This record gives sequence, C-alpha cells and structure tokens, in this order.
Amino acid sequence: MNIERVNEYGQQAIRIDIEGRAVLLDASDLDAMIEHLGALRAMMRPEVPKEPLRTHQYVVEVDPCWHTEKHPLHDGAVVFMRHSGLGWAGFALPTDSLAKLHHALTQHLEASLEVHGMLN
Repeated sequence: MNIERVNEYGQQAIRIDIEGRAVLLDASDLDAMIEHLGALRAMMRPEVPKEPLRTHQYVVEVDPCWHTEKHPLHDGAVVFMRHSGLGWAGFALPTDSLAKLHHALTQHLEASLEVHGMLN
C-alpha cells in the first residue's frame, strides 16, 4: 500500500494505491474515511491500550481547540478536542471522571505556576 498527498489539477487530495488500484480522496472523503476507520477500529481486538504506551511516539497537538458542554442525557459533560489531522473527537465524562480529571489538571497547573513563580 502506498499513500501520498497529491495536487490533482490544483485541488489537494490523497492518493491511496493498493496493488495497482488507486483512489483519490479529497479532504471531505478523507475525513469520512478517518471517522469510519476509527469506528471500525473501536470494534477490533486487541483493543486500543487503556494507557499510553511509553515506547510509542505519539503525535501531540500543541494547544488544541477544545469545547465542553453538558451531556444531554447523562450527568457530567462532553469534552471535545480538535486534532488538526484527525478532526474533532468527543468524550462523554460522567461526574466522577470529571472530578478526577479536574484534580489531575489542577496538579499540573499548580506545578506549572510554581515553576514560573506565579503561585503564592
């Protein structure tokens, strides 16, 4: 399989070639494919690890766009994070998970403020 970015007649696309058969995908086609592949991957085994692997070099989005809102059906919130290549992903967090996340982020914030001399 070969995957490359091409500029087909001025419009950017991704060309995927598998054993001599190729397809061109524009940005909206690629977004749909990524979303569909993500849904399929979620059903496969082995599952995605519950913790990040320390031996893997992950792509890290610096200062991503984010959005939160009240979950319409459950207690808690939905947190959306934007990755520039993978798009938006939403995570429904119940209240107990929100409390744990708040605590973890507060610890990071306080440590950062202390390093920068901004914490009393």
